[in-house]
Amino acid sequence: MRKKNFYIVSIVMLILGIYGFTKWADYREKNLVDLLDFNKIEKIHYKQLPLMDDMAAYNRQLTDDAAIQELISFLSQYKVKKLGDRDFISAYTEEQFQFQLEYKDDRVTLPSLIERDVLLNDMHQYKIINGPVDYEWLEEFLERKGEEL
Repeated sequence: MRKKNFYIVSIVMLILGIYGFTKWADYREKNLVDLLDFNKIEKIHYKQLPLMDDMAAYNRQLTDDAAIQELISFLSQYKVKKLGDRDFISAYTEEQFQFQLEYKDDRVTLPSLIERDVLLNDMHQYKIINGPVDYEWLEEFLERKGEEL
């Protein structure tokens, strides 16, 4: 009977350890580029800024590898930390960048940069630690490098 209890306690401790490590890894500070797995992106769709209609479909894209690398380089300066589930409503539409990332392995992610937060797939909220994002640079870059759909 004692061996059985030992194994049960060991398994419970292992499960709690894995759960704790997973939570720690999920909530630790990360680079924005790592969070969004930018190194595997094939195409980026976005709405032309400023946002005039929240219901409009994406009307611009980035497909050029050099442009995507330039955007990755820009976004790599930002660090994020998970706050939990979505817990805010934005009042500053001029400080938003909503986009759709298409990956080489056919995954699709829908992140949004909103003021000083990142909203991933409209569910998980991350705080930009060293923000706010330079939206002026982002708008100019997208105007210069973006392609019509």
